[in-house]
Amino acid sequence: MKDKIYLSPPHIGKKELKSVKKALLSGWISPAGSYINDFTTSLQSALHTNVLLTNSGSSAIHLALKGIAIQPNDIVLCSNFTFAATAFPILYEKAIPYFIGIEKQTWNIHPDFLEVAIKKCIEKQTKPKALILAYSYGIPAKYDEIHRICTQYQIPIIEDAAEALGSTYHEKALGTLGLFGVLSFNGNKIITTSAGGALLTNNENLLEDSRKRAFQSKENTLHYEHYDVGYNYAQSNILAAIGFEQFHKLEKRIQKRRRNFEFYQHYLEELALEFPIELPNSFANRWLSTFAFSSAQKKEKSITELQKNNIESRPLWNPLHSQKAFSTSLYEGDLYEMSLFERGICLPSGSSLKKVDLKRICDILLQETHD
Repeated sequence: MKDKIYLSPPHIGKKELKSVKKALLSGWISPAGSYINDFTTSLQSALHTNVLLTNSGSSAIHLALKGIAIQPNDIVLCSNFTFAATAFPILYEKAIPYFIGIEKQTWNIHPDFLEVAIKKCIEKQTKPKALILAYSYGIPAKYDEIHRICTQYQIPIIEDAAEALGSTYHEKALGTLGLFGVLSFNGNKIITTSAGGALLTNNENLLEDSRKRAFQSKENTLHYEHYDVGYNYAQSNILAAIGFEQFHKLEKRIQKRRRNFEFYQHYLEELALEFPIELPNSFANRWLSTFAFSSAQKKEKSITELQKNNIESRPLWNPLHSQKAFSTSLYEGDLYEMSLFERGICLPSGSSLKKVDLKRICDILLQETHD
């Protein structure tokens, strides 16, 4: 059996190991220390916004919802074609997710379905409290249209850019366009801190309120005093040490992920696969190379053959509105994302992949189709 090829493994080098050792020897292993400052400053300089490091992307989404004073039974509009972590914080606060279907170009929220959902809520006098806009697989959405609609109805946007670090829209980083943005540095992301995330906002008051919540809502007293509910959501100095070194490699990692996608796109051209596109003025990091076959049967056979050959792949996102955990949710759309789930595949996309690995994967897919 040949070596295992994973979907999106971490890509760690010697500099990360050296920085972790330095952080450990310094004694600063809690959510304080030089690497917290260094990683934060690096992100702020590159993204041109305020940054609060967190222990996960989920924590950052939860802080964003608390920042807009989410209440039980509030309606929160949300992407449907994404990982469940995008929507779980809505349930933490006993609010109601209203999932929005996708358009066929970028596989992100369809502006038309979004506006229909908003109008239905307003008719029932339950105006949505916010929109959580996830960028599926790092692909920029039709943000201008989405922003116009949300501005018209005065609905703040929380950008879930967990998969989209390095992606841009009109040359602005995704995650910096809305009231809040969220990043993830989970182990399968382009850069990783093993676990970790970040909350982004241009509003300094909201940032400081979120920082206080992330540090257990401690008041400025020598003893421990708490007027509000707080959370243990801050990132440690050790994780920030990894992130600081990884961040310097972001551009090269994105270039490699994009080359992976382009290799698949060219090598598998005869399969006539469907894939999300970059619209004008958009730049996608191609975190994962994602495609849809013409039928569910072809997808299932391909995943099985890859697995037999020690290659990891996965189906596309299972739409959230269809899952038991979100049985009390609402939905607006045409179920196109269900078709993608049934037909679609995520192929290995890591930045450590070699051309021989990519060719091995493609040859298996082509052979399966020819048989």
